[in-house]
Amino acid sequence: MKNTLIFPDHSEDIQKFEWGEVIWIHEPKQPNLERMSVGLVKLFPKSKHVRHFHFGEEQILYTLQGKGIHRINDEEKIISQGMILHCPPYTEHEVTNMEDVDLIIMIIYAPAKTMDFQSGIPAISNKHILDYVDIELLENIQKDLSNLLQLSVKITDANKCDITKFVGLNSFCGLCPHVGNCEEELTSVTKSPFSKIEDVCICNNNIITLWIPILVKNSIIGYIKCGHLLINRPDNIQEKLYLISQKHDISFKKLQSAYDNMPLVPKSRLYALEESLIATSRYITGIIENSIIQSELKEKNKEILEKIQHNIDLEDALNESNKKLLKYEMSSKLNVVNYQQDNINYIDDIEYPFEKEADLENCVRILDENKSIIIIKDIIKDYEDKNIPLTAIKCVFIELFTVISRILYKETHDAQSISKIRRKYKKVIDNAYDYTQLQIIAVEFINDCIKDLKQGLHKNDKGIINRVNLYIKENYYQDLNLKSIAEKFYISPNYLSKIFNEENQMSLSDYINRIRIEKAKEYLIKTNMKISMIGKKVGCSNISYFSYIFKKIEKCTPKEYRLKHRD
Repeated sequence: MKNTLIFPDHSEDIQKFEWGEVIWIHEPKQPNLERMSVGLVKLFPKSKHVRHFHFGEEQILYTLQGKGIHRINDEEKIISQGMILHCPPYTEHEVTNMEDVDLIIMIIYAPAKTMDFQSGIPAISNKHILDYVDIELLENIQKDLSNLLQLSVKITDANKCDITKFVGLNSFCGLCPHVGNCEEELTSVTKSPFSKIEDVCICNNNIITLWIPILVKNSIIGYIKCGHLLINRPDNIQEKLYLISQKHDISFKKLQSAYDNMPLVPKSRLYALEESLIATSRYITGIIENSIIQSELKEKNKEILEKIQHNIDLEDALNESNKKLLKYEMSSKLNVVNYQQDNINYIDDIEYPFEKEADLENCVRILDENKSIIIIKDIIKDYEDKNIPLTAIKCVFIELFTVISRILYKETHDAQSISKIRRKYKKVIDNAYDYTQLQIIAVEFINDCIKDLKQGLHKNDKGIINRVNLYIKENYYQDLNLKSIAEKFYISPNYLSKIFNEENQMSLSDYINRIRIEKAKEYLIKTNMKISMIGKKVGCSNISYFSYIFKKIEKCTPKEYRLKHRD
């Protein structure tokens, strides 16, 4: 039988190797439905396809012509025309041609297992992958994957910015001035068969890399980039290597040797590579989803405990209020109190809360209802603990209400509405019969004032952003995000993001990070606090993410910054 009848001399889809050639006569056009690829392999006389690892595909070989030796792991068999052999996945495999004529084999490849993957067009997540996974864990996964595939691997965020550096980079890409991060173009040569890999890219030297997304709830939170492999050597590669050596002063011999040592990979093996990358992506997704579930459970438990405590507090407050009401009714039968005279007698005997008044002003300005209410409760509790008569405390709160009203007027210039609020609350204060009722009245007053301030701010974008900036500076250590801040200021997240970017020339998350890093720099210089503790104090509980944003802004790690500025 002539070779030309078995193995064509010319084909549009042929891969050439030192040991022989492969012609692909069938490849899957629809990977979700088709799994098999078929090729004809020709081993030149006395040549050897050296031992290589099948990391995810199984293979059937049918010998059409010639005689040779076939090895699977440590088992060796003589093969000849008409023999059929099976190579399981994850085995080492080697073929040697013993004869002076071509050894021709038909091969059938199929990845070991079909894996489902999320379909549809995923969105880019607004969360960072390091919010959920420590960088050390990602680096370990990356090293294991690189060792398994014997290929380069790195992990990026959703915007394809590096989180880890390449490991397993081949010698040629290590010598190349781009060090694996070369300018690449999407390639149609290998893109069409892959439905699950987002991009298949090829550089100027015919080296291929693959990008596969890491998905969480159909949103992209990061990518695995893998490859730096060859499926064909271009005819003009010598010329390209010479130009690189001249332009970047690199030894041409070293470049050529490193490029020649890069093994050519059969295209069928790319399908198994796809499956391995999907498995790794899903493994990382599982870790992230577990982290999210744990966080949600923790928040739910916290919410339940807070509700239980709130109910206990309400019950205690109701019991205390009933006791005081009974005491008040008994006292009223025995004494007729002249409130105006009491005001004169007691106002000079109590200490006015000037510091807490200033704190209250600041909290109202930044629309912080929770802190404002805490200050109100603290003032009343202090007076109650000192047994200050209620009539004297009423005078203090009338004065406090006047101060807060001035803030409201400066922001809204609505004198009529402010006068109406003051008259309303002066009247209800006069009618308050105990500390608890006075506290309820004061809290309602603060809520009304902050509500009017928010409505006034909506008429002025710059005013809103000034308040947001001030709020972030005062609360940088809390869990801040676009949604929570938008809710705070009664504004939609999309609109807040738009006007914030316009006013500050940066995104809200970047502004929060910069405020946090500025505060962290103070702790690094002025204290001996551990870096992990500093991260928590400025609102970054994840040390990996804290180090990541610190280096991104300051161009050095927190440790390097501390050493540099302490010298």
